[in-house]
Amino acid sequence: MADPIASSLDCVVIAGAGHAGTQLAICLRQEGYDGRLLIGLEFAATALSAGVSVDVIDVADRPMARAVSQPTSAAFEKSFVQAGAQFHFGSNVERLMGERGAVVGVQLNDGRSIQADLVVYGIGVVPRTGLAASAGLSVGGGIRVDEALRTSDPAIYAIGDAAEFPFDEGHCRLESVQNATDQARCVAAALMGRPAPYSAVPWFWSNQLLRLQIAGLARGCDQYVTIGPDLSQQFSVLCFRRDELVAVESVGRPADHIAARKILAGTRRPTPLDARRPGFEFKSWAAGMPA
Repeated sequence: MADPIASSLDCVVIAGAGHAGTQLAICLRQEGYDGRLLIGLEFAATALSAGVSVDVIDVADRPMARAVSQPTSAAFEKSFVQAGAQFHFGSNVERLMGERGAVVGVQLNDGRSIQADLVVYGIGVVPRTGLAASAGLSVGGGIRVDEALRTSDPAIYAIGDAAEFPFDEGHCRLESVQNATDQARCVAAALMGRPAPYSAVPWFWSNQLLRLQIAGLARGCDQYVTIGPDLSQQFSVLCFRRDELVAVESVGRPADHIAARKILAGTRRPTPLDARRPGFEFKSWAAGMPA
């Protein structure tokens, strides 16, 4: 099958990261564009806010399936649908449709066709490890480093989006500002004679119609507890693995997020039973922890 991304049609944009898509949607509206936009979820919120009609095509069965829990995913799906987005889950683009050199729509793998004046592929990014490999450094899903962020050559450090570091029971590579800056501080301290293992709690944020903040990484979780006054716009999801709290997703509750980061950095963490008790609050739990 031909690669549907390889296209000479006008109005086809391949975007690997979020800022370009945000600027694209703003520019479209400024230029008077009011057509129908086919786009990845990472750009959809800005496009909807700019007054553009949006279809989201996703091979998964729910929004952000690889990034957030089902309760958080459901809240975002509801918010996007209310804003006018249409989702097409379990689907992929089979081919682009064009007329007179311009895209007019896409055909999905189930045979359905969707009209579109602009198609944006949100394909993500992969780390460039060629230089590290040619230097003889160990590479895997990124440039492999130890707990102090040293590569297989102890005289060379690697940090940021391309660095794959030990985390939990395996290795992890994170694309986030927090990770890059905290790793830079860790390496700077080592170079100044104060080496220490990298142990920062990962955290992320996103404004996509709703304000999402995440502390920790929800890998392999088997229990979730949701708390909050409004389970569609103001709530937090505690993510547990084998009864241990490993991540917290907060929607519209920034105080929960700040407290969760403190809790995850310590050793006294609430259990699922604690979280289900009436009146449980992150702030109160964090206040009872050692400074």
